[in-house]
Amino acid sequence: MRRNNRSVSALYVHVPFCSGKCFYCDFYSIAGPKEDTIRGWHRGVLKELTRLDDESFANDVVIKPLQTIYLGGGTPSFVPPSMILSILGHARVLFSFADDCDITLEANPESIRQEALLRWREAGINRISFGLQSSSDRLLRLIGRRHTAKDAQHAILSAESAGFFHIAVDLMTGLPDQTIKDVKESLDFIAELPIDHLSSYALDIVPGTPFHAMWEEEPERFSSDEEERQMTQQVISRMNDLGFSHYEISNFAKPGAESRHNLCYWRGESYLGAGPSAASFMAGTRRKNPPSVTEWLQQVDTPDLGPYSDRTIEEIIDEEAARIETMILGLRIMEGVSFDHFYQRHGVHMNELFGDIFQKLEQQGLIKRDKRGVRLSEKGLDFADAVVREFL
Repeated sequence: MRRNNRSVSALYVHVPFCSGKCFYCDFYSIAGPKEDTIRGWHRGVLKELTRLDDESFANDVVIKPLQTIYLGGGTPSFVPPSMILSILGHARVLFSFADDCDITLEANPESIRQEALLRWREAGINRISFGLQSSSDRLLRLIGRRHTAKDAQHAILSAESAGFFHIAVDLMTGLPDQTIKDVKESLDFIAELPIDHLSSYALDIVPGTPFHAMWEEEPERFSSDEEERQMTQQVISRMNDLGFSHYEISNFAKPGAESRHNLCYWRGESYLGAGPSAASFMAGTRRKNPPSVTEWLQQVDTPDLGPYSDRTIEEIIDEEAARIETMILGLRIMEGVSFDHFYQRHGVHMNELFGDIFQKLEQQGLIKRDKRGVRLSEKGLDFADAVVREFL
């Protein structure tokens, strides 16, 4: 009899290449890689997918037909479309895809060609996510982006013409020298385009990035907490006016356009990961591949290592940690965490575990609790980090 079987139906593939690093980026990526590095990565992903399948049973993982696939980076649109088709074709043979599989590819506007768009659609990719960040060419240059607002408009309209079901864009707030007016103009720009999903992120200043050095030297160029809140409120208000649902702290979608893959993360569901630095959560174990193509390939090619080896383990989630994660991740979603869902997953009522925390957060006006469950209040959206700290 198998022990602790966990089913998984989501796959993330990391494409660690780009034309150049943006000044805020701390993700693992290689700017301007050599062709043999790209070919080695492609070979490694195919082999890792095979090992994920071949070694799943022995590691108490049940891979079901994939419901969601996410190709992230880096810049997945940087590599030849033939490699993307090859990876998806191999995954389809190994795991099979659900009829309504939601397949996302991240892309930068400057790297879009109509032929590539058509090839991606041929491969079954139905959602494309563009790194817009801003409609201000001045800000785009400042943050190290390589596209213009006109490039972004052309890419989005081309994606619509190619037949993509869902078109998403990313927007950033809190950028150096950014104003509320800049944010409003970006929202006006977005309102005229055929998109159905927006991710809006506040700038995270990470040590080791050019922006961290800028912040140390010229902190006055960056938004205060209050200015950042005003920008976020501007985004929320305008997206609601445009008919988008604010379904997660940083995400907005028209009906039916929610990112099903990201919902897997926020709902604490299992997912596979392939590629250097890719993370996975399988059979109660959180794993992470090394952030190096060379080290990762060595891991993939070594029989005693691979995707299920002890070397990849970051954390084994025990039941106590799993209960806390359900709360922390679930509160990111506007629907919150339902009492029924929590009980079905953990066999205990939320109020028994966290009743005192709920009472404190309610008194502070940071959450709302009703017969269905618990969710962040409007005030809680601004202080989500403080809410999270109460559970840790």
